[in-house]
Amino acid sequence: MNPYMFVIDIVPMPDNNKCDDIAGAKAHIWVISKDRESAKLRVINYIEKHLWSVTNFEYEFEIQQELIPSLHADEARLYESALRLGIAADYVAFPKKPAEK
Repeated sequence: MNPYMFVIDIVPMPDNNKCDDIAGAKAHIWVISKDRESAKLRVINYIEKHLWSVTNFEYEFEIQQELIPSLHADEARLYESALRLGIAADYVAFPKKPAEK
């Protein structure tokens, strides 16, 4: 099993009533998986389960073990969570503009 990191653009699904004022978000997601395609499918399922839709995969990386010690603190935290849980995500949301509300 290998660590994969994805940076994706997401938007809330219409049924996501917790995000009425949110236009979208950038998500950093770490997955421990056997290959990139399986990891990507797991990311999509995870995002959709939380009532978001993927609009774009900005980055997809298989992280080499020698790079783990040099991760930024936030990415290291997500990596550690993914090791325990199989997947971990952090969203940075942005609000709707007044005309979009």
